[in-house]
Amino acid sequence: MKKVFLDTNIFIDFLAHRGRFYEPAALIVSLAIQDAIQLQISSLSFATASYILSQHHHWESRRIVREFDNFIRICRIATVDEIIVKQSVSDPFEDFEDGLQHYSALAFASDMIITRNADDFSESRIPVMEPNQFLDIWEKEHLG
Repeated sequence: MKKVFLDTNIFIDFLAHRGRFYEPAALIVSLAIQDAIQLQISSLSFATASYILSQHHHWESRRIVREFDNFIRICRIATVDEIIVKQSVSDPFEDFEDGLQHYSALAFASDMIITRNADDFSESRIPVMEPNQFLDIWEKEHLG
């Protein structure tokens, strides 16, 4: 089973139903619900998503917690610990948060990272794909 690590932007796309980004995110999440993939996400993504959902989408805390509670039933959560932070401090990623995501995915033995900002992960040691790219490959491999 593929271990698919979601970047924070995909997580928020799904939760907030963000326009044209929602459908690919929802399709990826549906694969996890069907146990076709193992969905992984960093604990950091929950903190970032909480902030974005409350500040930019005006969600109340109760709604955020309820949605998170539903989401954690279909994913595995990678921790951000001292080792991840130290690796991110010394790595070549321009964006520190992307480094945290990358090293969390590596520590969790993820097969790939799904993000809308693949260019930000040019130094990644594992494959990085945009959601539609992943879905195209998935369809070819599994639906013929």
